Amino acid sequence: MTLSRKQIAIIIGAAVFFTGLFLPAISLKANNPLANIAGSSNYIQADQAYGVILLLLSLIVVALAIVKKFQWAFIAAVGTLGILVFRLVTFLTDISKFNSLQSSMNPGPFSPEFDGVMSMTQEIAVGISLNWISWIVMFAGSIITIVVLLREDKIREIK
Repeated sequence: MTLSRKQIAIIIGAAVFFTGLFLPAISLKANNPLANIAGSSNYIQADQAYGVILLLLSLIVVALAIVKKFQWAFIAAVGTLGILVFRLVTFLTDISKFNSLQSSMNPGPFSPEFDGVMSMTQEIAVGISLNWISWIVMFAGSIITIVVLLREDKIREIK
């Protein structure tokens, strides 16, 4: 069984998306006078349920492309892009809410009741951010897959 160029292009798009799932997607940095803690997690670690769904959808797109069920592969690819957009908006909203809550709770380095007593603050400043490279890779893979699936004409075969 030989794969057509269209099938190979779909598999490449899905593989790019699949790779993006394992790149660092979210970073956390906690600053404290005693310790600095930083780390990041990939999309599957950060958003387990949706991460597994997106992983399975990318594998389904590949399987459907191999058996030449392009209409079903298109539906799965659009579903993948829809979930990705939805989760990106959710992450951005949650990070914004967290940052505004944190800034409202910590107006200054010292509480008035400890003013002059403590020479060092024990509050922790936590910063959460997105690592955009993983999101760009996931969007690129998803868009590549959809664009290839939208092509009605046959892509010329290598002979």
